Formats: sequence, structure tokens, C-alpha cells
Amino acid sequence: MNTIRRLFQGTIFTANVVIIILFILSAYSDRVSPNTFVFMSYLGIAFPLLCLITAAFTVYWIISTEWRYFLLNMCCFLLCWGAIKNYCPYNPSSSETEISKGNTIKVLTYNVMAFGYKNHTEESPNRILEYIANSDADIVCIQEYMESKSPKYLNREKITKCLSMYPYYSIIPLKENKYQLTGLAVFSKYPISKSRKIAYETQFNGSSYHEITIKRKKLTLINNHLESFKLTNEDRSKYSTFIKSMGSDNFEKVKGSIQQKLGPAFKIRAKQAEKVAEEIKKAANGRLLVCGDFNDTPISYTHRTIQKGLKDAFAESGKGIGITYNQNFFWFRIDNIFYSPKMQSYNCTVDKIKDSDHYPLWCKLKLN
Repeated sequence: MNTIRRLFQGTIFTANVVIIILFILSAYSDRVSPNTFVFMSYLGIAFPLLCLITAAFTVYWIISTEWRYFLLNMCCFLLCWGAIKNYCPYNPSSSETEISKGNTIKVLTYNVMAFGYKNHTEESPNRILEYIANSDADIVCIQEYMESKSPKYLNREKITKCLSMYPYYSIIPLKENKYQLTGLAVFSKYPISKSRKIAYETQFNGSSYHEITIKRKKLTLINNHLESFKLTNEDRSKYSTFIKSMGSDNFEKVKGSIQQKLGPAFKIRAKQAEKVAEEIKKAANGRLLVCGDFNDTPISYTHRTIQKGLKDAFAESGKGIGITYNQNFFWFRIDNIFYSPKMQSYNCTVDKIKDSDHYPLWCKLKLN
């Protein structure tokens, strides 16, 4: 009986060591470009799962009173603590009194999924437009902005009329035809100048550069919608089925279709992130705000490359995992607000508005 128990414990320990190695690698995977070794990017996506499995092993060793193995897992968590804290921070909420001291603005970033592909009328208002209009944000960064060229549908006149509290706006087209325009948009209560598209390799995505004057001081803003995985509804359906059943047959189905798209997207996004990082470096000495849909998790080369020298508003003042993409079990925080150290963030929050496949993310920033 003791022999069987030792063999069982030995097997569990071996599995635990393998998970520990993968967990540590995933925690530091954002330091390796997918163009150098793409496997590390896959590990970055697996970070929360590996963290949970390591926690399960830790609980098992407590129940088994195997304290040496328990300590091994605790050492692993210490090594990965920085990544854990960034992925799932816990920051106490700041009071309005604390926030109101000094110059403070509210910033909102939102992938609106073409405003839910819905029109906006008095009888049937567009819920996404209404949310933005009622948000009391000073600066709104929009991704997957879309306007129709026809007055029968959601056109620019209807959008700007609903968002009339923003006298300044800049729309950067990424794709345009005689029927509609899609791209990036910034709506602001403060004057916008020098808007332009940032040049990098992409077919449908993009980044834009803007200068906003707030009380006679310049704020540089970069709005991003980086390369997506371009997963079809069929791909997402296969993934959802796999998550629900965890069967080997379903794994083989989902593996091929997703792997063909994830790998190339990781590599393209890495190059885009490097281009955005070059723009950030040029504006590094002033007030800088970088927002948008990065299509990558907090443990990714994309996130680390763009954030370099900046602070992550959610990591600094948010709570929990902060999931911003809400479809088909792809539950990740892929939308971000970064800011220069000359500012300070408060109460970074994800609002659960389900009219798009993304939730809006906002925070208040004190302009020191």
C-alpha cells in the first residue's frame, strides 16, 4: 500500500514540476518576441490556466501535509508575483474627494463593434451611443468605428448629434467604400490637433496619433486597434464546444483552425507594437496617453512593448481580472489605457455593457 502511495505521490509531484516550469515560463513569456519563438506567446495566453493548476497542486500538498512540495509551489508564486499582480490586481477604490484634488480627466476606450450594427433613432436609440453620451468622459477612444454614407442608417450626422457634448472629434479611416467608412475615432471635450494614422503593416487594423490641448498643455494620445486573430464564427464555435466538453476529439478540431491564425497574428502584432513603441519614444517627455484594443493579454510581448516607460491604468487602479472581451469563452483583458508617469490613475473600471463583443474600459487621470 505504501509503495502504491509513493508511486501516486511521485506521479503528482512530476506533473506539478512540469506545470511549475510552464507557469514560470508563461509569466516571463512577454520578454520574447513571437518572431523569435512563437511558443512563448501561446504560454502567455495560458498564464491564468497554469496559475489555477499550480494553485490546485498547492492545495493538494496542504491536504497531504507534504510541506516541502507546498513550499516549492509557494516559491513559484513568489517568482511569478509581478505577473500575477499585473494580470489580476487589487487596488482599493479612491474617494471622489481624493480624485477631485487637482486637474482630473475621465478617459474611456471602447471597441464598439460598428456600434452593434444598429441605427440610432428617437424611437430606437443606439445603446452604445447612449452609453458614451452618458459616460461623462472627457476623452473617448473608439475602435471599430463605423459610419454609413446613407441617411437611412447610422451616419456621421447622427453620431455627432448624439455625441454633441464633444465639440472636437477626429476620425481616421482604415477602410472606406461608397457605402460606409470604418476606422478609429477620438471624441474630446478639448481641442484636437495634428491627427494622423501611424504607418505599419495591416489590412483592417490601425493606430492613430493625436495632440490634444488641455488647459494650454499638450497631451499626446495614441489610439490603437492592433491585429486581431480573425477567428470566424465557426472557429469560435469549435473553441466553445471544446471548453464545454474538454474532449480529445474536439481538441484536435480546434487546434488546427486556431493555430493557423494565432501564430501569424502574434507575429504581425509584435511588429505593429514595435512601431507604436517608436511613436511613444518620440513623445516620452510629455503627457502621453495610449489607449485601445491591443488584441493581446496583459502577459504578452505586445502589451510589454507598448507599455515600456508607461503605467497600466488597470494594474495601477483596477480590481480583478478586468475581462474586456466577452465572447465565446475568450475571456481576457485585451483593452488598455496606458499613461505617462507624469499622471496618476484612479478607479480604472470595466463596465458590463453587452451591446458589443468588448466591454468599455475607463479611468480617471490626474494631470500632475
